Amino acid sequence: MCKISVITPVYKVENYLEKCIDSILNQTFKDFELFIVDDGSPDSCGKIADEYAKKDKRVKVIHKENGGAPSARNAGIAQASGEYFYFPDSDDWIEQTYLQELYDVAKKTNAQLVVSGYTMEYYENNKSQAYSVAPNEKYYLSKDELRKNLHKYFDNMMMAVPWNKLYKADYIRDRGLLFPNLKWDDLHFNMDVIMDIESVAICKSSGYHFFRSREGSETTTVFDGMLYQKRKEQFEHILKVYKHWNVTDENIMNKIYGYYSARLVQCVQEISCCNKDDNTKKKLVEEILDDDLSSEALKFGRINSKLLSIASLPMKMKWTFGCITMGKLIGFVKTNMSSTFYRMKSKSVNKANKV
Repeated sequence: MCKISVITPVYKVENYLEKCIDSILNQTFKDFELFIVDDGSPDSCGKIADEYAKKDKRVKVIHKENGGAPSARNAGIAQASGEYFYFPDSDDWIEQTYLQELYDVAKKTNAQLVVSGYTMEYYENNKSQAYSVAPNEKYYLSKDELRKNLHKYFDNMMMAVPWNKLYKADYIRDRGLLFPNLKWDDLHFNMDVIMDIESVAICKSSGYHFFRSREGSETTTVFDGMLYQKRKEQFEHILKVYKHWNVTDENIMNKIYGYYSARLVQCVQEISCCNKDDNTKKKLVEEILDDDLSSEALKFGRINSKLLSIASLPMKMKWTFGCITMGKLIGFVKTNMSSTFYRMKSKSVNKANKV
């Protein structure tokens, strides 16, 4: 039995896979197995993975038909033997001491889940941008303490993703937890993980490097017509957890609703800047504004970011034209003043993390 099972799903990332694998194999922490799950990738990813397996006995390759990242991660879980699970994305990379930092915190606290910061990397307008999310180290080692504080980590994406977390494998196995077969499965999985969890440790490391967009990427330009529905489903899952916890503290719930309000601002911005006609944009924005959950969130939510709070004002007024105008303004700044945009975002995110 090794200490960490690293499981990474692989699909159409041949230009980035070697950097990811090298960053894992070159860790100062050595006691791990690496499952590279080739999810029916049509490029050379499977061949690259097999070559690494020939050179390093810690590398194990699973070839399967394409089923998406959730099924790929679940295939790795089924074969993994580690004391902990770690799930990096195969087009990102980790700093050399990252696994050691996560493991040290896990053993120090005996936490069932360790959550770290990360470094976000962008490539837009022929420029590379980056900022790090570096939280204060905190240990929440009882259910009561955890449930009073976890809301502080939603705004900064720390709770939404699997790649900045070390999961106690027995906790996952004993509860039969798997990644659901959904697009954007990550947050749903993490909500299921924390539903009955008793201990979570926050690690200050930002050694995971996440490529939000890169040269040639369309991440920030392609409109996802299901964005709002997926955001709503995610938030309903969060509310389900807080109801299960019987958390009714007004301050906590206001911040939870503020998190969702900020996500709604993002949805409106995406709609405002997409290539749909004005009438379609109007209908899409009105769908958001007319929803009861949106109204509740915008009424009671407290958004951490002052800028996003201002941007939400037309939504609170249910002023469709103002929402679209504000969305276009945000999109203009993001596209044409990217350095300023990401500097402001970094400042806002890191302020939220100093808790």
